Formats: sequence, C-alpha cells, structure tokens
Amino acid sequence: MAPTHAPRDAARLSPPQPSPPAARRSPEQSVSARQGGFALPALPSSVSRARDHVCRQLRTWGFPDDVGHTAQLVISEFFTNAVQHTESTSITCSLRLGERQLRIEVSDEGESAAGPCPRVAAPDAVDGRGLQLVGALADAWGVASAEHRAGRMVWAELSLRPA
Repeated sequence: MAPTHAPRDAARLSPPQPSPPAARRSPEQSVSARQGGFALPALPSSVSRARDHVCRQLRTWGFPDDVGHTAQLVISEFFTNAVQHTESTSITCSLRLGERQLRIEVSDEGESAAGPCPRVAAPDAVDGRGLQLVGALADAWGVASAEHRAGRMVWAELSLRPA
C-alpha cells in the first residue's frame, strides 16, 4: 500500500525556510485576511488615526512592533502630504501582505496627477524630510495616478524579514 503522505525522510532533505510572520497563519484564516484598508477624512487629526489603524492591523497579522513602527512612519508621511498638499475630502489606505513584503497604498483626491517629490530641506527647515525617510526605509515607493477618478495613489513596499 502506497503512503498517502511524503515520507519523513523527505522533510529532512530540505529544511524549512523561515517565513514572514504573516505566513504563519492558522488554516482558518483566508488569504483575504491578508488585506486591509480604511478611509478617513482629510483632516490633520486623521494622521494619528491612520497610524493607529496600521498598528492594529499589523498586530492582528502578528507582526512585531519594529515592522509596525516603520509602516506607521510611511503612513504618517503619506497622510500628512495628502492633508497638507491636496484639496481632498477623504484619504484611503490599502495594506496588502505578500510573502515577502507589505505594500502600503494611500490614495487622495488631489486635482493633479503629479505626486509628491522628495526635496532637499535646508538644515534649519522644520519639514521637507519625510519622503527622504520613506526612501531610506522602503524597498521601493512611487506615485501612480488614479485612472478611474481624480487624484493619485502613493505606494511603498516594505520587506518582511523572518522573525
């Protein structure tokens, strides 16, 4: 009678590779549990609320705080730019978890498809460094125009390191 599962020795031939925390989910969790999103009014107070949403979602997915802190910094910068530099009434965020990365997307209702650009801040300037920080922390980031509506979507991808 043939075995219905792989022999135990087969498991020893290729040791298991570390997985990102999100890949260690129970069988009951569906792939759709690896996506999240929210919308907030385009108000200064929404920046801290966006950070809270991201923190809660990443904790639900089982991420350590250091990944959450990086994601919160990115969200904070993207939301702040949308609030300060567009005439949006609402800002949306999408979080998508892949096997090796977290993708963060923030969409606003700005009139121009041109997105934020990093700038060189003067040494005594109090702002102008946020996108430089995003560039230093993210594996990649960019801007895409929203084809189906006015506005733009700013995105960043963060690597997930094994726990």
